[in-house]
Amino acid sequence: MPMIRQMDQRLANMIAAGEVVDRPASIVKELVENSIDAKATSISVEVFDMGMSLIRVIDNGIGMDQEDAHLAFHRHATSKIKDEFDLGHIKTLGFRGEALAAIASVSKVTLKTRQEDHEGFMVYVEGGHFIKDGLAMLNRGTIVEVKDLFYNTPARFKYIKSDLSEKTMITDIFDRLALAHPEIRFQLYIDQKLMKETYGNLNFFSLIDQIYGPRMTKGMITFKEIVQKMTIEGYLLSPSIARSRKKDISIFVNGRFIKNYALIQAVVDGYHSYMMVGKFPIAMIHITLDPSLLDVNVHPQKYEVKFVNEMILAYHIEGFVKKALMMEKHDIPQGLESIHKAMEPSEVYTPLAMSFDNIFLEENDLADDMPHKRLPELLYVGTFAGTYLLFQNEEGLFLVDQHAAAERVRYEHYTKALAHPTFATKMMFISHPLSITSEDKAFLLSHRDQLKKFGFEWDQSQELISIPTWLEEDEIELALESMATMLEEKNTIDLSHLRDSLAKDVSCKGAIKANKALSILEINHLMNELSSCENPYHCPHGRPTIVRLTNYDIERMFKRVV
Repeated sequence: MPMIRQMDQRLANMIAAGEVVDRPASIVKELVENSIDAKATSISVEVFDMGMSLIRVIDNGIGMDQEDAHLAFHRHATSKIKDEFDLGHIKTLGFRGEALAAIASVSKVTLKTRQEDHEGFMVYVEGGHFIKDGLAMLNRGTIVEVKDLFYNTPARFKYIKSDLSEKTMITDIFDRLALAHPEIRFQLYIDQKLMKETYGNLNFFSLIDQIYGPRMTKGMITFKEIVQKMTIEGYLLSPSIARSRKKDISIFVNGRFIKNYALIQAVVDGYHSYMMVGKFPIAMIHITLDPSLLDVNVHPQKYEVKFVNEMILAYHIEGFVKKALMMEKHDIPQGLESIHKAMEPSEVYTPLAMSFDNIFLEENDLADDMPHKRLPELLYVGTFAGTYLLFQNEEGLFLVDQHAAAERVRYEHYTKALAHPTFATKMMFISHPLSITSEDKAFLLSHRDQLKKFGFEWDQSQELISIPTWLEEDEIELALESMATMLEEKNTIDLSHLRDSLAKDVSCKGAIKANKALSILEINHLMNELSSCENPYHCPHGRPTIVRLTNYDIERMFKRVV
């Protein structure tokens, strides 16, 4: 007796629903994407009871005729692809033709639709079975109502999380879709309350304010770069607005939100040294390219895509983000209130329970007649706790972390010095004895040819006699330690990683330490060097180097002003 038989269409649809429809948020995603593909300019999403009792999506798109309204519930019925060529050149968000069939197999769906100059029509499907159809009254567009989700597959209820968690997922999906399509007006209602609304006016500043909250775009940096036939647009919120996770880095490809670790990490690397370690930015990267250069037919939920040259794309994104942050003016964190929002509550200590405006120095404060000095004129007045240098001018009191400032100065020095793969060398009058073990020395000597390119040479007695001109003698061990670590881990010296790793290690370990007393000459030299840095406001790890208390802030502390 045969053991193998073909599944009926309803059972196959329910299996597909496991991939496409795993929770209410995925239904919102699929229905809204269909509305976008239907050329809608206004889309409204209504959710009741976490989406379990009702999800309604209303759009003003082109609508469907009666025949298409019926066919839409058939699996693999789609108007978006016709042959293999179309599958390799997908320009729409949906293309498989299985979402509505999968949704209908685990819920009760009513579809109402109307085309311009035609009567409206409705189709009602329950558990994958056609129940009825007929005329309907509505404006041009489509309304899809999904009721009693998973009523016929109760086992799926155990995968539904808390009320807050499900609502958060729905909101997150809505945010990504809205950010991907600034040309469309979106509304999100949860339990009859308007939660989010965008205007569809192509204004990214107002769009981001609507999604993330008011005043979030202050200090936002934008860029638009064209690489061959690919356009990359970036919207980078100020580094002062930090998150503890990477989830607010959004990557969009041809209007589709995707999840791609390499591209997200490229954005994180681009923000490097502008944010504290363990903190991540809010950023949106929009990529527009020929559909033939990517494959979106990877996973039913279509979050994953494959690029022809993913690592090259990541390289460009990192470079564009770095360039934008370096070249454009950006806001430094403003006051303790903004720091509190960007950090976990346990990470913030405000003994006076007060908030000060403009506590961090901004690039807007730079003097116009000092093009090479990024800090204003400051008068040294003393040192606090052996670590913080105190300065004043007519604006108020400035505190400089001497260790963080020295780190930034040295970091930029070494980053520039290591910008090229070969270096001039300087010979030492006597060989330099290395304070390392014989095993470490033997390891370095085994890679002497690779190290020679960077300016390190040994004589016949295996003593170091030549070093790069940019390296101070008291930092030789630190430099060799960084290079040896890279050689041990990768058996090669990657210049791009060497620049950052070596600059960080040498600048941090060799920088002026806290509680080290400095002479006035050393202080003046440090401040002149810091003022000439490209980014004098943060150390390489993202911590602030200088903060400001204005006269007004101080008078507020002493209750002289209200």
